[in-house]
Amino acid sequence: MALDEYRPDIDELKANKDVEGLIEALEHEDIIIVKEAARALKYVGDERAVDALIQSLQFPDDKSNFTIAMSIRTFSAEALGIIGDERAVIPLIEALADETSDVRAKAAEALGRLGDNAAEEPLILILDNDNNSEVRKLAACALGEVGGEDSVEPLINALDDKEWPVRKNAVKSLGKIGDKRALKPLLKALEDEDTDVKRQAIHALEKMKKEAYKPLLKMFYDVNWQNRSIAAEALGRLGDRRAVEPLSKALSNSRVRDENRYVRGKAAEALGRLGDKKAIPYLEKALNEKYIFVRKRAQEALDLIELSHDLEHYDNDYFEFDYPLSWDLEEIYEGEKLIIGYSPENAIKLSFNLKQNADGISAGDFAAIIMEVFEERNAIKTTKKEIIVDGTTGYQLSSDSFVSAVPKRTMVVTFKRHNDLFYFWFSGKPTDMGNYAKYMEIMINSFHLK
Repeated sequence: MALDEYRPDIDELKANKDVEGLIEALEHEDIIIVKEAARALKYVGDERAVDALIQSLQFPDDKSNFTIAMSIRTFSAEALGIIGDERAVIPLIEALADETSDVRAKAAEALGRLGDNAAEEPLILILDNDNNSEVRKLAACALGEVGGEDSVEPLINALDDKEWPVRKNAVKSLGKIGDKRALKPLLKALEDEDTDVKRQAIHALEKMKKEAYKPLLKMFYDVNWQNRSIAAEALGRLGDRRAVEPLSKALSNSRVRDENRYVRGKAAEALGRLGDKKAIPYLEKALNEKYIFVRKRAQEALDLIELSHDLEHYDNDYFEFDYPLSWDLEEIYEGEKLIIGYSPENAIKLSFNLKQNADGISAGDFAAIIMEVFEERNAIKTTKKEIIVDGTTGYQLSSDSFVSAVPKRTMVVTFKRHNDLFYFWFSGKPTDMGNYAKYMEIMINSFHLK
C-alpha cells in the first residue's frame, strides 16, 4: 500500500501510546495527519520521538497550507519541551528564528523547560528584539530557568515593556535569579500600573530576604497609602520579624497609627503571616476598630498566630496558600494543579483543582452541578452558602452521606477568577471535619492568586 493511501487513526494511536505509529504518521504525505501526529506526541511525550520531532520542527512552509505547516512546527516545539531531551536544545534555539511567532513562543517555552544554559544568549536576543509580546513573555519566563548574571540587565530593561505579561515574567525571573542589581528595579515595579506585576514583584523581593527589608520599610512610610499597603503585604511575606514592631504600631498604636484603614488591614494581615506573639496585644486592640475590614483581618491574624507552628507557605507558578505543615504534599499535576494532603490524624483528604479558560461555566453553575452530584450519590443532608475567597464571591457546599455504613462528609469550595474555575475539595468523617474546621478555614482564607 502506498504511503499516501495509509491513513492512520491518530486518536487511536494516541490512546494506545503507540509512539512508533505516531512517528510513522509524522512522515505521512497528508499534511493534516502530520499535524495531528505532532499534536498527539505532545501528550504522549516519549523520548523515542525526539529525532522525528526535530525533523518536523523544521517542516517547510506550504503556501497553500501555511497555517497547518506552522501548527506542525508549533506542536513539535511544544512536544520537545515536554519530553525534555537535551538533543532538542540546538534545534529549539534555531526555531527562535522562525518566521512565525507561535513557533518562536513555543520554542522559548520549551527551552525554559529544558533548562540548558546554552539558550540564555538566544533568549536574551529575542527578549530584546522580538516584536511579538507572547514571544517576549515566554522568553522572559524561560530566562528565569536558564539565565544567570548576563540575563539580569535585559530582564530589568523588560520591566519597561508596554505589555504587562512581559513585565510580570521579567519580575518573576529576576526573583528566581536573585541578583542584587534587581533590587531597586523590583521596588519600582511595586508601583506598576498592573496588579499582577505588583504582586509578582512582592514575591520576587521575598526571595531577596534581608536585602529587601530596609527598602520595603522605607516604602512603608511613603506618603502614598497604596504604596504603604503594598509594602505592608511585602513585609509580611518577607518573613523578617524586624517588621513586627513597625507593622504593629501602624495597626493600633495611638500615636503613630496609620491613617488609612486599608493599610491597617494589610498590616494586620502581615502580622498574621509573621506569626509573632508580640503582635497579639496590637491585634486584639484592633478588634475594636471602627472598620470591619480591619477587624476581620485582625481576627484572621490572631487565628494564624495561634496556629503558626502548624502552618507552612506553599507557592507555585499560579497560586499560593497556607496549609498545615503536618499535611503531606503528596502529588502535583501540572495541568490540574492538584494537591493532596492529610490532616494530622490522616483523617481528611484535600484536593485543589484549577480548570483554565472555563468560558462556558460560572462558579454558580458549577456549584449547581456539584449539588446535583451530591443528590445522585444519595446524600442525607446538603448545604450551600455564598462565601468570599480572595475578594471573589464563591460557594461552599457540603454533603453528608454513608460509604459502606461509615458516615462521610464532603465539602467543596468553588470560585472563579480571571476566567479560571477553582475548587477546593475536602472529605472525611463528619467529626474529623468539625475538629479540623479551623485548618480548612485558614487554608481557604489565605488563598491568593499571583
